Amino acid sequence: MFKLNLKIAWRNLWKNKVYAAINIGGLALGLTAFVLMLLYINYEKSYDSWSPELKNVYQIREKHDFFTPDNKEHWQEISNSRIAGIIKESVPQFTAVTKIDQEWGNGFSVKIDHADPVMVKGIKDADSAFFNVFPYQFIQGTAANALKEPNTVVIKQSLANKLYGTDHVLGKEFKLVRWRDDTGNSLKITGVIADVNTPESIQFNAVSHTGDQDHDPDQIGSSHYTQIYAKSEGDIDTLSANKSLQKVYVDFKKKSFAAEKLNFKDVYKDGKSPGLKAISLKDVHPNPPFSLNWLDKLKPVIGISIFLLVVSIINFINLATAQSVQRAKEVGVKKVLGAYKKQLILQFLIESTLQSISALFLSVILIEILLPAFNHQFNITLSFWHNEYLFSIVLQLIAVFIVVTLLAGCYPAWILSNYNPVSVLKGNYGNSLKGITLRNVLVIFQFIISVTFIIAIGVMHLQTKYISGKDLGFDRDKLINLRTGYDQNFADKIRRIPGVQYVSTTTQVMGNAFNNKSKIIYKGREVNLNGVTVTMDALQTLGVKLVSGRLFAKEYVQDTINSVVLNEAAAGLLGKNMVGQTYGKVDYQGKTITFQVVGVIKNYHNEGFDKAVLPTVYKVSHLGGTSNTNNLLVRFDTKNYKGVINKIEGEWKKLYPDFPFQYQSMDDAFSEILEENKRFMNMVVLFSVVSVSLSLLGLFALSTFVAKRRTKEIAVRKVLGASNFQIVNLLNKSFLILVVTANLISWPIAYILVKKWLEGFAYRIDLPLYPFLLSSIISIVIAVLTVSIQARKTAIAEPVAALKYE
Repeated sequence: MFKLNLKIAWRNLWKNKVYAAINIGGLALGLTAFVLMLLYINYEKSYDSWSPELKNVYQIREKHDFFTPDNKEHWQEISNSRIAGIIKESVPQFTAVTKIDQEWGNGFSVKIDHADPVMVKGIKDADSAFFNVFPYQFIQGTAANALKEPNTVVIKQSLANKLYGTDHVLGKEFKLVRWRDDTGNSLKITGVIADVNTPESIQFNAVSHTGDQDHDPDQIGSSHYTQIYAKSEGDIDTLSANKSLQKVYVDFKKKSFAAEKLNFKDVYKDGKSPGLKAISLKDVHPNPPFSLNWLDKLKPVIGISIFLLVVSIINFINLATAQSVQRAKEVGVKKVLGAYKKQLILQFLIESTLQSISALFLSVILIEILLPAFNHQFNITLSFWHNEYLFSIVLQLIAVFIVVTLLAGCYPAWILSNYNPVSVLKGNYGNSLKGITLRNVLVIFQFIISVTFIIAIGVMHLQTKYISGKDLGFDRDKLINLRTGYDQNFADKIRRIPGVQYVSTTTQVMGNAFNNKSKIIYKGREVNLNGVTVTMDALQTLGVKLVSGRLFAKEYVQDTINSVVLNEAAAGLLGKNMVGQTYGKVDYQGKTITFQVVGVIKNYHNEGFDKAVLPTVYKVSHLGGTSNTNNLLVRFDTKNYKGVINKIEGEWKKLYPDFPFQYQSMDDAFSEILEENKRFMNMVVLFSVVSVSLSLLGLFALSTFVAKRRTKEIAVRKVLGASNFQIVNLLNKSFLILVVTANLISWPIAYILVKKWLEGFAYRIDLPLYPFLLSSIISIVIAVLTVSIQARKTAIAEPVAALKYE
């Protein structure tokens, strides 16, 4: 019986090739979007799962306001390096602790013998305890001895093959140059570790042990911030461990403040509080310090994927029931011959399963085709067949397949098997009316999703256009950043190159900003500003716009001592007419220094548009600040500056032969800031096109169904003199009601969703009306055209054929 049903199912699918192709194609598109999301979710969940021992590894997070984008307290991944020693001494739950330095800049230079230097990202400097905490597999060397001595390095197998063409590199040496004029360290390779097969929070290609991380700063007021990781012997009570951490941390801060002659309560006021905690390594990636976690970022796309799958299933149901009139007599004859209802349901479920299997195979092909573009879109590396969790993914696919088959097949099977054979064989299909309400609801649901997507595209386009054309407060044209510290000798050399207008540095520039809290005293009240240090002509280099007063200039000697420039946000915070006003600032020795405001500039953006520009004060230093800015700005006075950059690179190679030349244009930095929103918009546009296409297929199915159901009515109307145009209008009218209803429902839904999306931007458009109107017009026009095509076929048919059995 099963074999017979399978043969009948195959013949029916082959007989209705167009419907079957539409059904399978639509379901395959929905499954493809859903499976891509499954792959991505599995990828994100697989972070730090490459060894079972990692469940005992914890990251130490300290709550502080250093290096934060908003100068406010956050739980950060970098902590005072002294904390590692405190944990070793006072928190017995942790048996091993390691410190890992931050990787500054855009990678380090690796020089091997007489070869040209190459830039390598992900070289982390750690103390000797790194491999006591992290259980990497050694191909060469041992965990116990690899980082025992200073100036040693352990590299991953992939880097060994890249640098040397082999992983047998034990004992070899290379020179590591961390910045432009660094003399470098000669590091001996004492170990090679295997690359892990899942993504990891601590992304690195090599771990060096220079010895710098073995010691903390000697001076009381100095501090060094590193990542700190700790390992426990077995399972521990994290709550109890964090109580211990908090206690020893508060004691440590009190002793530190006492040594610096600071009052603990004065430091921690206005809502500030000391904090130290350990979080499990598996929770590190899902909880970044300054941004949304991956799940929150992905929720809209996951929602879209689920909606597409649902639309595909709805489409499947509508197309299946649209053929019910054609299958009605078949069902009637089978029932008369003694077929049971469950046998008929089984037959139609087999057809549904065949289509689902075909859709699944087509989906896998589409996934392989689309994966490269998907990887590029999300900046990741996913694979379907070469996946560590392929078995898990296959099980998930089987579960999705079963659910889809049941959802998509049960309703049509139940409807088709429920026909009354007597009525059917008499030519009466009245029972098919029972499901029309549900099919109308499904079409409305499809169009609600489609219209919402169209509105979202419109609003996103307007917001993106607004941001792209927004006044940044500075001129990004003909401006590059060399991403290196300021050196007077090098700066003087490139100033003499024709085509170079300005050379300067600042701690605040798009793509590489270092925010630093600056507490001032103005008219007796304390105010927190963002402090930025610049060279004399940095503001001119940026091309900022002056609101009042003047910019820094060499003609004014006091500009290098106590002159400052404010941005509009700072001037608005302090008061009007700030030029000429003074304020005080307490230095490290407790003395109050007076600064005078000489100018106010427009706010300029150095970060994404999701953050408001901070109230900022600019102060001149001949070196660009008390810390290395890692920015060297060069402005050109010619648009054709590629040749000028080549000359700058020539000067660079003369002075710094061991460190490759790197730069970024401000146009590229601006594009990077917009990249995430651009990717998201592209995803929404793609899914919207698919959603609208599937909705049209659903509408096509329902219009076909209705046209067939009303064939005799249309024939009678034609006999009585109705024109083709009147008949097309008759059929269009009922569908227009569905589409208009969908629009009325989708407007408030779309309003809520896009308003929430816009709230993620500090600078955004006012929600306009015309994307809503445009979406309604588009959906109505598309619906009318789709239905009219099917209605015209019915209208021009000969009425005799429909009435010949009457």
